[in-house]
Amino acid sequence: MSQSALLTPAFILVLWTFTIFLIFTYGRLSFIKNANVDAAQMKDLRGNYPAWVERASDNYNHLFEQPVAFYVVTLAIALINNFDSLMIQLAWAFVILRIIHSLIQLTINYIPLRFCIFAAGWLIIVFMALSQLF
Repeated sequence: MSQSALLTPAFILVLWTFTIFLIFTYGRLSFIKNANVDAAQMKDLRGNYPAWVERASDNYNHLFEQPVAFYVVTLAIALINNFDSLMIQLAWAFVILRIIHSLIQLTINYIPLRFCIFAAGWLIIVFMALSQLF
């Protein structure tokens, strides 16, 4: 197994994070332009943006929370070079879960479902980490 096969999901998650950045940046800039917000008002616009812009911004922040542990574990496993196809599948599963989490947050924002996906992501990360210890 090549290390790139394990690291590809992490690179995809980075690209997904950038996509969310573009979405919320577009929303913020559109709001500022259309609302004719002056410099004095731009200190803190939180709570004034449309709901979808707020959710995209929150999701962007979420992509720098739990996924950081995923990046560390995935890089460590790649460096140790002790992995099999299961680790690659788990890495892809985590990325897919994070994308689904984002899509839910950007659309219906059903918190119990988001939490289940969040918890499943942690189970994957913990399993990947424990697989290297035992």
